[in-house]
Amino acid sequence: MSEPASDRLEAISAELADILESRIQELMDVMRVTEATTRQVVSTELEIARSRAIQETLSAEMSALRAEVIELRARADAAQAQQAALLEERRTLRDSVALREREVRSLTTEVEDARRSQLNLGSEADSLRKENAELGGRVRTLDDTVTRLRILKNELVSSLTGLSQQMAELRLGGKE
Repeated sequence: MSEPASDRLEAISAELADILESRIQELMDVMRVTEATTRQVVSTELEIARSRAIQETLSAEMSALRAEVIELRARADAAQAQQAALLEERRTLRDSVALREREVRSLTTEVEDARRSQLNLGSEADSLRKENAELGGRVRTLDDTVTRLRILKNELVSSLTGLSQQMAELRLGGKE
């Protein structure tokens, strides 16, 4: 009677060892997938850092453009003062009108240039916002995947712990 029980315990032990080996293999597979996902997360974080650096560079360029606008406004103010002096010297309506027309054309060109520049900056900002939104979506997806993988890992560890306890109980039961 002890031989069949012993054979049966050995068969159960072998079966549990096979189950444990397959579970360990599954866990290793999950760990490889988790590692690959982690690499993707790190890559995405690097992309986000690059995007932030680009955004900071664009902000610095925007500040430089604002300084140039202030300088151009100061130059425009100086030009207007000079124009007033010329208008006062010449005191003729025809010269005054001609001077004003030239000034309007110049300012119109500057305004059109500024509008084009503003449109370009606006479209670039829109594309950066879109890219940031896409990267945010990728990060959320990767975070969800990591969370699911952690849950799966915890379930596998719990299952392995349960199997270990069952094996211990079977060994203890077999010794009695």
